[in-house]
Amino acid sequence: MKAKEALDQIKSLLFSDDAEMPKEVTTEFAEGVLSDGTIVKFDKLEVGGVISVVTEGGEIPAPVGEHELEDGTIIVIVEAGIIAEVKAMEEEEVAEVEVAEELKSDVVNYDAKFQEISEAFNSKMTEIETKVTSLNEVTKKLIEFMEAFATIESAPESQAPKNTFLAQSKNVKADSFKKLQNIFQTIKN
Repeated sequence: MKAKEALDQIKSLLFSDDAEMPKEVTTEFAEGVLSDGTIVKFDKLEVGGVISVVTEGGEIPAPVGEHELEDGTIIVIVEAGIIAEVKAMEEEEVAEVEVAEELKSDVVNYDAKFQEISEAFNSKMTEIETKVTSLNEVTKKLIEFMEAFATIESAPESQAPKNTFLAQSKNVKADSFKKLQNIFQTIKN
């Protein structure tokens, strides 16, 4: 082929109406939100992707450093606006966060149960203390009664006995009183 023919072919390819013109390339950007609430746009969330920060004055390339998205993904920028590394939140970290939330919920539930049981326990203790106080008062009165009863002189033997207890001999009565006093003294102590 001659040079002139080659040049004519090139011209016809470049300037002919039939020649396919290159189409304009458009890139769609996705939006994301950093953990601090900053809005960012990126073409792809992978190494080599372009990321920018949305500000009131427009978009600026994301600054160098590590930036965390709301989902926990870390984007590393080593050159303004160019993604050098993407660190996804590991499933283990997600599981740990979920377990921590469950434990927190369990602690709240157990704390409420503990409060409920503690109140019931305190109520029962107050009830028992009241009953013990009443029992102590009754015991004191019974001991006072027994001590007073023990000091009463028995009727002379010449009187007719009114019941079998009165018909018992003085020694048997005295022994009975001493046994009762010992019993109440033991209760008292």
